[in-house]
Amino acid sequence: MNRSDLAKQLAAGLAGWHQLQTVQNLGKLSGEDTARSIAAQIINAQGRFAPATSKLPNNWGTTKKRIDIALLGRSAKAVIWYGALEIKWPGESFDAHQVRELIVQDAMRLSFVETDITKAKLLMVGGNSAAITKLFDTPHPTSLAAEDRRKAFNCLLSRDLASPNRNLTHAIWSNQFSQAGARTPETVFNDFNGKLKTELLAYEEAKIGGKSVGAVFIWQCFRTRGTVA
Repeated sequence: MNRSDLAKQLAAGLAGWHQLQTVQNLGKLSGEDTARSIAAQIINAQGRFAPATSKLPNNWGTTKKRIDIALLGRSAKAVIWYGALEIKWPGESFDAHQVRELIVQDAMRLSFVETDITKAKLLMVGGNSAAITKLFDTPHPTSLAAEDRRKAFNCLLSRDLASPNRNLTHAIWSNQFSQAGARTPETVFNDFNGKLKTELLAYEEAKIGGKSVGAVFIWQCFRTRGTVA
């Protein structure tokens, strides 16, 4: 299974889960912890990888920082990371300005995880329709800083499978997301000054009676080597 196929399975599974939650009037209870658990179940069911939650990447030293889900081999002594997954699932009420920076931090973190073979570095963002609209589309008429960040956020994360590749130069991400490297170990981040890049691999809507009630997006995250590009 390549990373694109895995991303499609995850997006479809999480969108289906959110749809089920919604028809059971439990949509407001959909959240990041449960989404992480469902994602781990889907990964495990494929039979190719063993999902391990809250894991320390092999190249991150002794830091206390962890990645949401590691994709390991099926062996009990597996040490190779085939991939990593970070998940954000904003709830009913959230600060979009802050959450955008957290999501960009996740993308940056993933780009610094050492992986092999499949090399999946997957950022997943999901939520109900109102949350997705607020995160990507709702303007900030009274805050130029928040609006500039929203625009930069959209420049990094495509929602169009026909045009999946996006990036932010160091000049832009360091300005709009000044704490982009804050949750990556300093010894690994090492004053990185290149481009942060993403590719949209999968997108699924949750629908009821043809009406969208939510969506799931999954991007592959990577970067240039630096120095300033």
